Amino acid sequence: MRSIPTDLLRAFVTIIDLRGYTRAGEQLGRTQPAISLQMKKLQDLLGVSLFAKEGGMQLTEQGELVAGYARQILALNDEMMLKLSSRESSGKLRLGIPNDYADHFLPRLMSSFARDGADITFDVVCDISHNLLEGMRKGQYDIVVAMTPDGPSEGAFMTWKEQLAWVGASEHGNMLAGNQEKGPLRIVCYPEGCLYRRNMLTALQRDGRSFEIVYTSPSLSGLEAAVGAGFGMTVLARRIVPSALRVVEPAAHLPRLADVVVGIYVSADRKRSAVARSFAARFADMFVASDAGALAG
Repeated sequence: MRSIPTDLLRAFVTIIDLRGYTRAGEQLGRTQPAISLQMKKLQDLLGVSLFAKEGGMQLTEQGELVAGYARQILALNDEMMLKLSSRESSGKLRLGIPNDYADHFLPRLMSSFARDGADITFDVVCDISHNLLEGMRKGQYDIVVAMTPDGPSEGAFMTWKEQLAWVGASEHGNMLAGNQEKGPLRIVCYPEGCLYRRNMLTALQRDGRSFEIVYTSPSLSGLEAAVGAGFGMTVLARRIVPSALRVVEPAAHLPRLADVVVGIYVSADRKRSAVARSFAARFADMFVASDAGALAG
């Protein structure tokens, strides 16, 4: 009897959700050719064509069937591993995550664990990515979600590119952006070491734009309060901009921003890696679903 590796099914589902091999590769930390080889292997094992011959992401009838079963298999696999590994571990998962990602994703993730009755407790630390990765190297965390500027750090479980955006208040965004020719751009940002801050200031310096840092805060709520009051502008990941704020598109007075790479990193500690990897897979699925929703919108 043939057995289908779950990594092939996960790659297949990610291709469907993100509508492409390249984006799936970025999301899963693999190259586009590696994803293509995985799909060839999956189709060879199944003995069917999953995608229509005319190209694109159109699934065949067999592909639709496989996709439905793949989602069920992955859900059961992750649930099983999570419950088994949680019984073999201390039951506490040490998670390091940037503040804005915690605010955006953790409520939904915790709700899903509560519904499933998962026997896990959490110790969550919010910090800038550089500090989180350093903590991971020192063994302080089981899982870290962190941003890097040019590529993933060593040992990433999954990576993807995150698009950054200029952000202003709903009422004041256009006014602030439009008045920058008359004076320095007023900047609201996280403390030094934050990649949002580094990316923003690098873009301004590259374009020769004057700026003034008028407000710093380690919390997203602090930034949201300052930007929402029209005190200045900031940069955040586009898909997690708070609803009270608005994206201000780049123009002559606002430079374009480079993307950052986001990765999920899992501890190499064998005693804790099983539960950590199961949690990471579930977290990764949430990022994929969020990205797919953003694309669909």
